[in-house]
Amino acid sequence: MKRNISNIICGVVAVCGLASCADTDIINIFKDKTKNLKDYEYLNDYDALKTYANPKASPNFKLGVALEAGDYNANGLVTRLANANFMELTAGNAMKMASCVDGSNGSMNFETVQSFLANAENNGMSVYGHTLAWHAQQPKKWLESLMADKDLPVDPNASNNFLKISTPSATNVSYGWQIYYVLPTPLVKGKTYHLKMRAKAKNPFKMGFWPYKDGGATMYLADPEVPNEWGDLSWDFTASDDLEQLQWAIGFLEGELCFDDIKLVEDGSDINLVENGNFNAESTKGWRKNSWHGDLNYDIDHEGAGPQQFQVEVKRRCIEVKTGAKQKETWDNQFWIMTNHTFAEGESWEISFDCRANKRAKASTQVHQGAGAYKHWQGIGDVNFTLKWETFTANGTFDKDQAGGRSIAFNLSELADATEYYFDNISFKVNGHELITNGDCEGADASCFIAKVNQGADAGKFLAATIVDKYKETREGNSIPLTDEEKKDTLIFAMDKWIEGMMTACEGKVKTWDVVNEALADGFPDAEGIYALKHADQFKPAELADKFFWQDYMGDLDYVRTAVKLARKYGPEDVKLFINDYNLEAVWDQNNKAKSLVAWIKRWEADGETKIDGIGSQMHVTCSMNADKQKANEEAVVNMLNILADSKKLVKISELDMGCEDEAGDAIKTENMTEEQHKAMAAYYKFIIEKYFEIIPADQQYGICQWCITDAPANSGWRKGEPVGLWDLDYSRKHTYGGFADGLQGK
Repeated sequence: MKRNISNIICGVVAVCGLASCADTDIINIFKDKTKNLKDYEYLNDYDALKTYANPKASPNFKLGVALEAGDYNANGLVTRLANANFMELTAGNAMKMASCVDGSNGSMNFETVQSFLANAENNGMSVYGHTLAWHAQQPKKWLESLMADKDLPVDPNASNNFLKISTPSATNVSYGWQIYYVLPTPLVKGKTYHLKMRAKAKNPFKMGFWPYKDGGATMYLADPEVPNEWGDLSWDFTASDDLEQLQWAIGFLEGELCFDDIKLVEDGSDINLVENGNFNAESTKGWRKNSWHGDLNYDIDHEGAGPQQFQVEVKRRCIEVKTGAKQKETWDNQFWIMTNHTFAEGESWEISFDCRANKRAKASTQVHQGAGAYKHWQGIGDVNFTLKWETFTANGTFDKDQAGGRSIAFNLSELADATEYYFDNISFKVNGHELITNGDCEGADASCFIAKVNQGADAGKFLAATIVDKYKETREGNSIPLTDEEKKDTLIFAMDKWIEGMMTACEGKVKTWDVVNEALADGFPDAEGIYALKHADQFKPAELADKFFWQDYMGDLDYVRTAVKLARKYGPEDVKLFINDYNLEAVWDQNNKAKSLVAWIKRWEADGETKIDGIGSQMHVTCSMNADKQKANEEAVVNMLNILADSKKLVKISELDMGCEDEAGDAIKTENMTEEQHKAMAAYYKFIIEKYFEIIPADQQYGICQWCITDAPANSGWRKGEPVGLWDLDYSRKHTYGGFADGLQGK
C-alpha cells in the first residue's frame, strides 16, 4: 500500500508517571486491562527483542527502531524501551533536510541531530541516517530561490536610476527603521500638498509617511502596502506646521526597498519641492538616516529602462510553424486545422487552442475545403499572438457561405516579418463532436495540421505541421531564467552544502544512510518495463506543497550519482549507502517496483564510479483477514526478498509496520480488533522475519527496523488509530511482539 505520509513516525506519546507494570528496560510484566490475562501471560516469557538477534549467524544484522529524536533525547520511557529492545535508531524526521535547513535562507542547524547522536552513543546505540536526498520535506522556498531568474546586464546609457534602501531584517514596529528627506524649503503651515512617488519592495510591507518639523509637529499619514513590483503611492495633506522633513517609517521592511519619481507639489502648482526626485543626478543629496540605524543602507541604483528581449529554450510538445518574411499576400504563410467533416449551414462549432509567437502578431482566418482550397473569407475571427502562451476560444454557427468547408486556415503573413508560431491543446468541435486527433500534441500524429511556408527547401509545399519537443522562446524582461545547466550546477552546490553540513555534524558517527529515499514512481514504465523516477509533473499541484524534485533539474542518473558521490566525499570511509523505497512487496504490480529498483541501481552504477551498498524496503504492510488475499501478500513478500537477494546488495527491512483489514478490505481500527486478528498479525510478522533470514544470504542481512513502537493514536499523522505497534499505547506487549520475537529466533 502506498503511504500518504511516509515520514511521520506513528505517535509515541509523552508519558509521565506510568505505572511500573509497563514494559520498560528488561522488565517483562503484562499490564492487564480489559483482556484475558491468560491469553497474554505467555508474553512475559519473552526476553528483550534484541537478545534474539544472532551475531554469529548474521554478523551485519542490526535490529532497529524508528522514533522521534526529541522523544529519545528526553531520556524517558521511550529511551529506555528503545535501548532495552533494539540495537539501532532511526530518527523519524530530525535528519531530513527541511528539519535542519531554514527554508527562507538556507542556514543550517544540527543541534537536535547532535544531541540525538550523543545520547545514542552514550547508550551504545548506532544510528541509521534517514535521509540525505529526498523529494519531500525539503526547504523548497530556499531551493527555488537559488534558481530565480538572473538580472540582465544594465546598459548605463539606457538605464533608470532610483534610490535603493535596504535593511537586514524587519522590526516589530513601523518606526524601527526610518529614511528621511530634508526639504530645501520647509512646507508652510496650513497649505495643502500632494506627494506622488513610485515604490517597490522585495518583500511587500506597510510603510508609513510622517512629514514633520524637528521639535514641532509630526503628521501620521496613511500607511499603504508597498508592492513587490513598481507601483504608485500618493498622499494629500494640509501641513500642520512648517514641516522641514519627509519621513518614511519602514520598520516592517526586510530586504530591499526602491523609491523613484518622487514629486511633491503645493496645491495648484507643478513645481516639484523635492530636488532630484527622479534620481537622474546620481546623488543622494538631502537624504539621511538616524545615526543609530547603522545597518540601514541607501544609495543610487540602476535598472534597465525598459524590458529587454532574450531567448530561452522551453521543453514542451507543441506545433511549430517557422515563417519567412511576407512577399506579397497575407496568406504567403499559412497554417490549417484540418477535419474530415464537411461543414453544413446551421451547425454549431466551438474551438479552443493555446498559441504564442516570437513576435507580436495577428492572424486572420478563413474557411477552406482542403488545405489551400479557399471557401470563405470569414473563419473563426482574428487570432492575436503575444510572446506568452494564451488560450484562444471562439464559437458560432456556420452560415451558408461557410457550408462545404472542411478546415480553418490561419493567414500568418498579417505580420510582414519572419517569426515562429506555436499551437497546442487544439480542440475543434462541431455539434459537440470533437474533430481533432492528437490536439494535445503528445502523440506523433499530425494529420489534422497542415502548414505552408514561403522559406526554406519546402517553400510553397503543403506539409504536415511539425510537432517539436522543445523550442526557442523569445521573452521580454530585465531578468532571464537560468539555463538547465546553470540550474543543475546550482542544485549540485546546494546538495553539496547540505550533505557536507550533515556529515560534518555527525562527525563520522553515522555509518549507514538512506542516501536517496523514494526515488521511484509507482508506474510510468519505459520500453523495458522499468518504472520511471518520480517527477513533479506526475503530481497534482495540491500535492506539491513541500516537494522539490531534484531529479527534475539534475536528471535521473546524476541526481542519485551526485548524492552518492557527496556522501562518500564527506562521510566516513566505511559509510554504507542504501536506496530506500516502498511498495517493493506490493501484490498489485507483481513486484515490478522491486525489479525496477534493482534495474535502476545497475543504471546508476554503470558509470563505474557510483557504488550503492544496499536496498531498504519500507514494508508498511497490511495483514488481510481474506485468506486468498493474505496468501497473495505472503507470496509477494517472498518474491520481493528473492529479487533483493539476487541483487547481491545488503538488504534492510527499513520501515516495518503492519495494519489489519477485514475480508472486505477495510482497515480495522485498534479498538475494534479481535484476538483472532491480533494473532493473525503476529503470525504475519513471524512469517516476514523468518522469510527474511531464510531467503536473504547472511552476508546481505543488514537489519530490520520496526517503524512504530506503539499503536497509532487516533490523531496520528500515520495510519491513525491502527494497531501498528509491537506495544499498545500503554506500552504493554501485544501478540505482535511475540510474533516478531518468534521470527527473530526462528521459533
